[in-house]
Amino acid sequence: MFAIAVHVMCLGSVWGAPAAEPVTFDLMQIEQVVAGVNGDTTAQAVQLRMRDAFQNLVGKARLVAYDAQGQNPIVLIDFTTSVPGGELGDRVLVISPGMLAHTSPTVTPDFVFDNTIPASYLDAGRITFEDDFGSVFWSLAYGGANYTGPTTGLLVNDPDGEFGPPWPGPLPTTGHGLLFQGPAGAPSASNAADYALTPLPAVLTNNAGESFTITLDPPCYADCDGNGALDIFDFLCFQNSFVLGEAYACDCDPDPACDIFDFLCFQNAFVAGCP
Repeated sequence: MFAIAVHVMCLGSVWGAPAAEPVTFDLMQIEQVVAGVNGDTTAQAVQLRMRDAFQNLVGKARLVAYDAQGQNPIVLIDFTTSVPGGELGDRVLVISPGMLAHTSPTVTPDFVFDNTIPASYLDAGRITFEDDFGSVFWSLAYGGANYTGPTTGLLVNDPDGEFGPPWPGPLPTTGHGLLFQGPAGAPSASNAADYALTPLPAVLTNNAGESFTITLDPPCYADCDGNGALDIFDFLCFQNSFVLGEAYACDCDPDPACDIFDFLCFQNAFVAGCP
């Protein structure tokens, strides 16, 4: 007789032959991706979320990054062990070592990347949650029309197996997360519709349910135009904002009023440098 698995079987068994074990990690979302903090692309995280109970035996799964053509795969991590929590909505948090310096409190991950997402893959590419044989259970493509590779996967998490079209922008490197918007049990509809940037800063959650807020550099009040350089254009930017009362650039000191103290604050910041 044929062996039947609840989710996915690698192979069935016939007439008493050993049955393949059912996959017990397939009902999983790529819930959140952080590709950098304050522009530091060595600080990365991928957060998975279980779509059902008993999906914690991830020891035969892996996370893989692909370039803008869906080629040149980089195995971010090849899981070899399980996580203890296996309830609907439980997470699996994977970070790069560089993320340790960018959270409050210091993040306690479930796993650490073997490789980070290459910088050349951040504008457009694809991240997949796969088994060790390359079967794609969840696909997150990004970069809009700049991504030209495949966007398909198995039907277990997407009714038609088509996870595209891609999210229209690059992966966030400022401390935002690219976050799946549906609830824990939700399947994929399309990457473009399913994902959105979190407010700054993003929050990471591990399998134990502990949360860690990404820490951001303090703003550079002297960099009024936001180009990363301190020059005469910043002075003109602030001067115009001060005259017009535009608080987004004028509010240098903690007081929300746009007044002479903001001008003095900006002057001191401009002379002293950033931040």
